[in-house]
Amino acid sequence: MNNPYLIPGLRLGPLTVERLVSVIPAERWDTVTEEDRFTLREAIAHLADWEPIMRERIQTALSQPGTTIVAMDEGDRAVEMNYLESDPFEQAQWFVEEREKTIELIQSTLSGWQNTVIHPERGEMSAQDLANLLLGHDCYHIEHLTQFLTA
Repeated sequence: MNNPYLIPGLRLGPLTVERLVSVIPAERWDTVTEEDRFTLREAIAHLADWEPIMRERIQTALSQPGTTIVAMDEGDRAVEMNYLESDPFEQAQWFVEEREKTIELIQSTLSGWQNTVIHPERGEMSAQDLANLLLGHDCYHIEHLTQFLTA
């Protein structure tokens, strides 16, 4: 892995989410800012919930290249895991803790970054693709969370 911004970026995403939760009033946590998007409460739960899933996918690519991973529906997962009842403060903290585990995995791995898994909807993805995907996923949701600053 030759991206000097990967680890700092991965660490900053959850810290930014945690900071946003601390400054957005609780009365805005269940506001819908856009149709078909999570509320703040759901988005934070989603980020925390998906972190171990994404880490497992990276680990699978590293240790079992060629494996087909399971696609998951985010909306179904939100219902299954009851995102609507989650505590954004707790979920943000859990996201920080889970991301540190992902960072530990990435930092402990010296080879295999080009190993791939098959995503049923996205096709072949390398361990490196999956690690970098986390950065984009964070940015996508952080931008959304900033809408709650003025909602």
